[in-house]
Amino acid sequence: MPTFDEIKEQIGNIDGAKGLLVRKEIKELPHILWEDEIIEKIVQGYYNNGTGILAATNKRLVFVDKGLVYGCKVEDFPYDKISSIQYKKGLLLGSITVFASGNNALIDSIQKSSVQNFAEFVRARVTSSKEHASFQPQNDGGQEDSLIKLEKLAQLKDKGVISEEEFIEQKQKLLSSI
Repeated sequence: MPTFDEIKEQIGNIDGAKGLLVRKEIKELPHILWEDEIIEKIVQGYYNNGTGILAATNKRLVFVDKGLVYGCKVEDFPYDKISSIQYKKGLLLGSITVFASGNNALIDSIQKSSVQNFAEFVRARVTSSKEHASFQPQNDGGQEDSLIKLEKLAQLKDKGVISEEEFIEQKQKLLSSI
């Protein structure tokens, strides 16, 4: 787990987050974050009847609400479970809605200046993780199949089974299908 000093340093490097260092949720982060987790973006907002922070780390989104007197509520949203993120900006404040695993989490009363930047950062992170998670080798399968067929055609031509003209015709068909 990162230490409080490491977390302060991470947050100190995030634009507009220095005022959040005094929040009790920040002091709770060393007990919540995983060992290799790094805070990349952070906003303050209202979620599920509590005010807290929403932190985007290198692993997940985490909402932390320390409560007024006691207790601590934590909800996390792994990037690979987030299907989309939406934001709205009002006159002074904005909101972010996270759609994850059938759950719609509305975090509102966020500073208007932070809403779009935070949401776009998470959207980029989610898109990146989904591209990696859903990567299927069959995307290139068409090219690989065509190359294998082309090699077989060349072998047939070399063996004299097909003529040079037939080879060129089939080669053009294969290359145009890629």
